[in-house]
Amino acid sequence: MFKKKFYILLFLLLIFIIILPACRSYDGKFDIAYFFKTEPEKAVFDFFQSLENKDADYIYTNLILDKDKNSISREKYISEFEIILSDIEGINIDRTVYLGYENDMSKVVAEFEVSYTSGEIKQYKKYIYLVEENGKWKIIFEKTFI
Repeated sequence: MFKKKFYILLFLLLIFIIILPACRSYDGKFDIAYFFKTEPEKAVFDFFQSLENKDADYIYTNLILDKDKNSISREKYISEFEIILSDIEGINIDRTVYLGYENDMSKVVAEFEVSYTSGEIKQYKKYIYLVEENGKWKIIFEKTFI
């Protein structure tokens, strides 16, 4: 009887250990593909999910380096991002690939599709650079987008 309870408890613990990392950081939804991503890829995926949901506050709070936050206020950042995202209908991530380290930064390539409010759909491939800051992976926006 004890062995049976032990094995049930062990099985439930293993399920919990597998499911918890498979929940996306951005919205907490279960995503088995997320489980197999590297931490930098997960940050990129969360970035695109927040873009899809037009959630500039999440990006500002979780994905911008502290030094960049010192140069732009949350309100201004959100306001500017809302303008940028106003022409976008949706974003679909086709794939992300972790490319490793380059000059103390992680590098992820993202292939994605952007649907614009005009009806136009464009495919993009973007290299995204990240560093770990305070235990979280953050996007180096200056290197990635400028």
